Amino acid sequence: MSSLSLTAYKALTRGAKAANIEHYEERPQGLLIWGVVQNDADVRSLLYLRERLRVLRGPCDLLITYPENPPYVPKSKGVFCHPLPLDTTEGGRSFLQHWRPDYCIWIGGDLQPALITEAHERKIPLSLVSASVEHLDRPVWRWLPSLARETLDAFGLITAIDANSRQMLRKMDATRREIPVTDALQDAVIAPTVNESVFDEVLSDLNNRPVWLAAQVQADEIKSILSAHREAIKITHRLTLVLVAASFPISVEARAIIKAQGWRVCYWEDGDPIDEETQIIFVEEPEHMGLWYRIAPFCFLGSTLTPGHGGNDPYVPASLGSAIIYGPNVGRHAPSFTRLVTAGAARIVRDRYGLTRSIAHLLAADQTANMAHAAWITMSEGAEATDALIEDIQERWDTVEGHP
Repeated sequence: MSSLSLTAYKALTRGAKAANIEHYEERPQGLLIWGVVQNDADVRSLLYLRERLRVLRGPCDLLITYPENPPYVPKSKGVFCHPLPLDTTEGGRSFLQHWRPDYCIWIGGDLQPALITEAHERKIPLSLVSASVEHLDRPVWRWLPSLARETLDAFGLITAIDANSRQMLRKMDATRREIPVTDALQDAVIAPTVNESVFDEVLSDLNNRPVWLAAQVQADEIKSILSAHREAIKITHRLTLVLVAASFPISVEARAIIKAQGWRVCYWEDGDPIDEETQIIFVEEPEHMGLWYRIAPFCFLGSTLTPGHGGNDPYVPASLGSAIIYGPNVGRHAPSFTRLVTAGAARIVRDRYGLTRSIAHLLAADQTANMAHAAWITMSEGAEATDALIEDIQERWDTVEGHP
């Protein structure tokens, strides 16, 4: 793309200082997805997409960039995060020479014509997804309308988040192509795996007993959980609690409390049997949570009842259809919990009394089933959009010699 409009745009940005690549980490070997995000939800969507691609194609790394406000990016091997370079030819060239991405997913908008041009000239496949009026509207398009068309020409795939955004895109593109309206990319996680034979064995041992799960429990939550369980047993005598400590050191303290209170316990790691007298199945380390999220129709997600622990990701139990109870201290996971609450898949409790009431409420099977179904529906939102993008990525990669 080389035009008078682009030349004029570059003249406007010529005074900007070129980006410096010295602070960048070394580019990893192998396939690298480059994503441009607007918020934390976009980050989670890209992390999920990357995991899907890793299942399909093997190793794949992710470079996350953002226009202004840094998003929250969990530390993970093969995931890098940096601000977008300044939108100059020099800035884009330095950035792309260093990272050499194999595919770009540009989410929302905040388009940078010089950088996009440089990427297009390097034959990097680009997709603009979930484009929105909020992030598309820029004064430069009104000053240089042909620049908008030329910038959009660099994208092989373009989708809009709603009808108004599609209308703006069609105006920018002079209505030269069909632009579908799609959901946002799937904001989910890969569900933990479950050993089916162990799952079947535990179900058989439980013999249709009602079960609830307290997961990722911190030391200062243990007594509240046990108190709630004691009250719930008065209502449902065969009720079993699966108690999973957040770490091994916490499990040592939990063992002492459980023993002092006189519970009948199956210590899972010790190989104890689950029988009709079992009141608590105690799991010392949260290594195979998929099993317990599948076993229990609802769970209390620990590290949330008391402050200072940072909360836990509710998408993990939600991905396995578990109804969720949680406390008020969720940290950076607040948007995820809010999304699940809005869908009817999770409910908040403030203390052990609220926890007791919620357990009694969810022991009614229809309540739990409704919440679990809402969790599954929520985790499935955007699946079609993500599937289509994964298909496009694979088709592009399949046409490049040397890619798996």
